[in-house]
Amino acid sequence: VSVVVQYIFGNYDIIRIYAEPFARNTGSRRVLEKAGFKLEAALKSNVIKNDIIEDSCIYSILRDEFMQSR
Repeated sequence: VSVVVQYIFGNYDIIRIYAEPFARNTGSRRVLEKAGFKLEAALKSNVIKNDIIEDSCIYSILRDEFMQSR
């Protein structure tokens, strides 16, 4: 994830990248956190998958924060 983020910030005029994993998907959430993404919100009953209502989260990373951490 960090390599992709570095490529995007290095090659495109983008200031923010976000991801929206399911709240129960702790593996995906941990990968995002290790790459420097920060939890912005936990959204209750936000997604319907296979007729089941689930929670999701919004993680984001800003260009300035990412570049400072390198």
